[in-house]
Amino acid sequence: METTTERRRRATVKDVALEAGVSRGTVSRVLNGQPYVSDEAREAIEAALSEEDYQLSFLIADTPRDVERLARYLSGGLIDGVIIVSARVGGPITRAVRDLGLPAAFVGHPRDIGDAPYVAIDNRGAAREITRRLADTGRTKIGMIAAALDRDSGADRLAGFVDALGADFDPQRVESVPFYSVADGREGMRRLLERMPDIDGVFASSDAVAAGALEALREAGRRVPEDVGIVGFDDSSWALRCDPPLSTIHQPAGELGRAAAKAVLAQLRGERIETPIMLDCPVVWRESA
Repeated sequence: METTTERRRRATVKDVALEAGVSRGTVSRVLNGQPYVSDEAREAIEAALSEEDYQLSFLIADTPRDVERLARYLSGGLIDGVIIVSARVGGPITRAVRDLGLPAAFVGHPRDIGDAPYVAIDNRGAAREITRRLADTGRTKIGMIAAALDRDSGADRLAGFVDALGADFDPQRVESVPFYSVADGREGMRRLLERMPDIDGVFASSDAVAAGALEALREAGRRVPEDVGIVGFDDSSWALRCDPPLSTIHQPAGELGRAAAKAVLAQLRGERIETPIMLDCPVVWRESA
């Protein structure tokens, strides 16, 4: 009986390339869930694979059906390696990659990837640091809009918030929302204001969430930063588009993408990978707090 590895080796893009005379290889980035990867990260991945003469394919999964379909696609033998961004714990794409033995690298660290290579930032430590800095401005009633708790990034940012508050933490200070989105930030802030009308500080788990929270605060007649200080996470384009500009955590998206691409390419060359690869994510302080 032939093994899964033998079937995949016979049907890889490298083999197809030899027959068709086209560029060899395909490295796919899979977004498992809500799209959440910056142009900077995408460009870094494209550049690293272009340097190695690999063809890059971007596959985005918006729904559970998309995710199941992509998991089946990965099993088809036409993929040499995979970069998985923003995976959910227990996702079928992660299982498919593990079962097939595909060279892979994760951006982030879902708890169920075993010893698979990954590149990441210290989401928990960064969240703890920026929450403490927000508290250092004199805020005493700080809440959090916590997004994407089914992903390691969201869960770790919440954990960092809890760390920062210590004995003062109260679950009523946290409003959970599904996605890192403006709409979720707006709705989460409205609900948090209903529960904590005297709130004077907010940690939003992404800049997009913070942008939505700012809209809700304005609707409620609350001034930022005079009445409420707000901080985000990512140092994305949202941070500078907001008024006032957001204090936030700088996430090195380009470096994360580049490191993940290099990790996959090294595996394809049969090289040993030293992971995890942890990158710095400093606080960037602006006028919102």
